[in-house]
Amino acid sequence: MQHKFKYLSAFIMLICLISGCSNESTEKKETQHKMETNEVKAKEIKLSDKEKDALKQKVLNYVDQYGEEKGLAISNRYFSSSEHTKGDGYAMTEDGEIQITNHDKPGEKAFKIHNVVGVSAYHSNNQVKGYDEQAQDLTNIQGYNDVADVSKPITKYLFADNGKVYQHQFTQNEDVTLSTGFAAKDYNGKDPNLKPNVMFTEVKDKELVQEWKKILSK
Repeated sequence: MQHKFKYLSAFIMLICLISGCSNESTEKKETQHKMETNEVKAKEIKLSDKEKDALKQKVLNYVDQYGEEKGLAISNRYFSSSEHTKGDGYAMTEDGEIQITNHDKPGEKAFKIHNVVGVSAYHSNNQVKGYDEQAQDLTNIQGYNDVADVSKPITKYLFADNGKVYQHQFTQNEDVTLSTGFAAKDYNGKDPNLKPNVMFTEVKDKELVQEWKKILSK
């Protein structure tokens, strides 16, 4: 009988110990989740048009040098939409939809990520490395044919307000225009036709990402 009592006591102590560890683990997870949530909220920023213009110039100054080092031409002509388009322009990322242009249809609050600066990178057919002034007047109809070697990839970069940089590389087999990779919302916040047909993924180039975070935090 005494042996049974000892076993029962030991079993109860073991249950209490496991329960205590489980509660401690749950509390740690809850604390970690709260910290991560607060960190995400802390990253949410509101930028004025003036601040966006200043950030855009800093990014262009940096990617000009970046393009020279990589042997690529860089242009801030990466997006265009029809004059008849009323909805906000947007793209798809691994983290959800990112707003490209704001026409208040549906507006900034409908997106958790907002693009601050966008650029395109390509191999110039005019031997340009760095910022390509010849690309300033590109139209959506002509695409990149006048400035890029379209037999090689063209990459679009999105510098977002969450501190991340997203990219999508279009292959030589694709007919890439300024609107490629994007779509527009209608006034109800729905997609008038199809969603963007590509997915922008997070850039793996640590140098590029760190530079954007540094620029954004100033």
